[in-house]
Amino acid sequence: MRYRLTSLATAALLAAAATAVQAESFVSSASSAGSESSGSVSDSIGASSNSSKKDDRKVGQGRYRVVEVAAAEGRPGMMQVALAADEGVSPDAMQTFNLYVPAQALAQQPLAAGQRVRVKERDYGLEFSDDASQRPFFLVLEDGWRQQMRTQMLKA
Repeated sequence: MRYRLTSLATAALLAAAATAVQAESFVSSASSAGSESSGSVSDSIGASSNSSKKDDRKVGQGRYRVVEVAAAEGRPGMMQVALAADEGVSPDAMQTFNLYVPAQALAQQPLAAGQRVRVKERDYGLEFSDDASQRPFFLVLEDGWRQQMRTQMLKA
């Protein structure tokens, strides 16, 4: 009987350890996926060289046309997507801007010049999606939201 209780206790400990490893793996993959598919306003939105509102990073909801996709200079692993207002964008918003996106995010949802991108305002920031498929490929979080979501090590 004692052997059976020890075996059950060992099995329970192994199951708990496996669950902890799976949870840690899930949190790690969710964290890395989140960092690949989201960024903050201050890191992800830049005024284009011909924008009249260089200090204002106000991106409006609507459709934008991809002007160019290139490696972001001085930002390894990042792509620079130049966008121009196309349809339904407020005149008070930037009409042209650069979106900085991790290359891995664009590997899953490639963009090319001439393609249309839809921007939707959300409570947390902006959602960028391919206009044809409506599949979101990048989220730009307001800086306050991004700070709250930052990964932190927990101590047991």
